[in-house]
Amino acid sequence: MELKFKNKKFNIMVIGDVHEKYDGGKNTEDFLRMLNKMAEELKPDLAMYMGDLVSQDVFDENGNRYPATKEQILAQIERITEPVTSRNIPFALVFGNHDGEGEDVFPKETLLELFRQIPGFVVDDTVVTKEDIFGCGNGNILIKSSDGTKNVFNLWLIDSGNLNPDGGYAYVQPDQIEWYERTAEKLKEENGGVPLPAAVFQHIPIPEEYELLKKTSKFNPLNTKGYGINSDKYYLLDREKAAGYLGEGPAAPNVNSGEFDSWKRMGDVVCAFFGHDHMNEFIGEVDGITLRQCRGSGFHIYGDGLKQGVCMLRLNENDPRNFQITSHHYRDYFGTKSETIKGYMLLSDRWHTNFKKALTGLGIVTGVTAASVIVKKLRKK
Repeated sequence: MELKFKNKKFNIMVIGDVHEKYDGGKNTEDFLRMLNKMAEELKPDLAMYMGDLVSQDVFDENGNRYPATKEQILAQIERITEPVTSRNIPFALVFGNHDGEGEDVFPKETLLELFRQIPGFVVDDTVVTKEDIFGCGNGNILIKSSDGTKNVFNLWLIDSGNLNPDGGYAYVQPDQIEWYERTAEKLKEENGGVPLPAAVFQHIPIPEEYELLKKTSKFNPLNTKGYGINSDKYYLLDREKAAGYLGEGPAAPNVNSGEFDSWKRMGDVVCAFFGHDHMNEFIGEVDGITLRQCRGSGFHIYGDGLKQGVCMLRLNENDPRNFQITSHHYRDYFGTKSETIKGYMLLSDRWHTNFKKALTGLGIVTGVTAASVIVKKLRKK
């Protein structure tokens, strides 16, 4: 499937972690209500799913867990893609760490084949196989000019893996980086010796996200505890470098494989999008590359009130390196109408988890009313 700019514009809707379940219930109703509304109003030219897509387990009425069948997984896939496919919006995806947890039953290669059955799934000829490099679904998708005569922008799809056997989350492997550099160099040559502007999409964030944060005291009630090798430190979003919301320590791998340095070397990547951290939604620039952390979109996962949503990458054919990224939340469209989010979360989405834990430990949080008062004071501060 060939993607082209339309009237010099191309808009991508980035959909964070979904974590759909076969027996979705009201959580699924909230997600589908949101995605249908946003797909209708934002009118993207492409939808990009950021991994951790469907569950490979089902539960009976007694809570017993069983492996999902292929038919049950396909039903989940059809459900979460229907809001875009019913509007003839093409879609693509990267796999998350949870998508790789069923290797013995449904490996990612099997999931990829199930997604291939869905109309509108963009699988470019340049998507490489597991035999060539690490992972599944690595590849790139080219976006052509409005008249279809030349390539204007490139989308890198990277499988960031599952877990590192030595601890922490997985990281992009050397052979993936080598493949990226070879392909980027080829695209550069085809583009008259100029790097073809590109965006990266992968599930697990890179360690460089911590360069958008600043350390703070563990006694600061607004702090966020770091993750992995940074778990002994506490952070705030550095407002001089970034904007948005930090709700949890970025769960980047402990190992820095040099992926970001590779992007800088090749000079093509202008922005990168990550999933994985359900509550984080911040954006900032590191060494000339915009890093965008996307919060979760699904309602089966932990989250932050009614802030589940999507973000939009808006590209201009005449100046593809000058892009716009916007955020769109459930609350923006439906207010407090929700089947699954109740209580104090309806009053404030910025209820900080660490602060909540501290208050609970002191026995201060006794009910919705008390919590809402504290939230209001915190927001004013």
